[in-house]
Amino acid sequence: MPLRRLLRRASLLPCLLVGLLTSLGACQSQPGTDAAAGRAPAAPPTGHFVGALQVPGRPELRAVLEVRHPRAGHYEAELGLPQQPALSFVADTLTFVGDTLRLARPGQPGEALTLGRQGDFWRGTLLLDSVRYPLLLLRRGEPEPAVYRVRRDEVAGTSGPALLFSPADESLPGLALALFPTPGTAPAAPAWADALARQGHTVLLLPPADTLAAPALANALALLRRTAGVDTARVGAWLSGRAAGLLPLLLAENTASRPAFVLVQNMPAPPLATRREWHALAQPKRLLALYDPSQPKAEVAQARALLGRPRVRQAPAAELQKQVIDWLREQ
Repeated sequence: MPLRRLLRRASLLPCLLVGLLTSLGACQSQPGTDAAAGRAPAAPPTGHFVGALQVPGRPELRAVLEVRHPRAGHYEAELGLPQQPALSFVADTLTFVGDTLRLARPGQPGEALTLGRQGDFWRGTLLLDSVRYPLLLLRRGEPEPAVYRVRRDEVAGTSGPALLFSPADESLPGLALALFPTPGTAPAAPAWADALARQGHTVLLLPPADTLAAPALANALALLRRTAGVDTARVGAWLSGRAAGLLPLLLAENTASRPAFVLVQNMPAPPLATRREWHALAQPKRLLALYDPSQPKAEVAQARALLGRPRVRQAPAAELQKQVIDWLREQ
């Protein structure tokens, strides 16, 4: 190769090296940036945020958002709507990517709060029943302490993940409840779990199903008895629909693991062959039957004849909730 060409190539080498080093430097990780680029993920700002939920055609609703950082690498968030407590929730899933915070509502697929950070403000939407409600929140201080927390769990014999609502303070053992909804009662079940958890109870919300096998009931009760903060002598069950009507048969198969108390919801008329067992279950005052206002009056009348009028309640959701809370205090 001619000497002139060699010298020309040698003169280009420093430029090539400089270009290569610049490219490598641009790809190196920098602290405090996105984990997808090999860097530490951003953290959502914690605090007590207040604002308004602007529902079209209705008065504004006061909204409160608590974002907490209880331990390293773990964040929690809770949305409170004091005027509509049935819509309040503690998120079971929290993501924060690119200044966007997303909170998923437990047990309600597709319902979520999505917020974008703008300084001390959060601005976004709350998606409920396919309707998007605008929301604006301003930071007003440190987050309020958590009342309860939500985590996912698995119960053998059921189809899908369960949600465990448990008090943040586990120092005083308290009542626990395994809630088995049907597809018909499932939409309201997370609101029930939220309301009971705010009373200090532990609630295991199972995936909805039309049927219930005795082993699944036993496994759910066993999980609750192993849960921190639960009084093992005060673990009950909530059954709905056809499964509620078969309660005596389920208990007969679960002689070693029986609930301390039972709630039955929208129970059809039980088989005649089990009426004696129903009378026995109703005697210790550990059984309460609930009916939505839409349930046939004939079914409610049959339940009252079978269990006794004081053990059967039919009322709107808010009134039933108060009655259930009062009843659980006696268990």
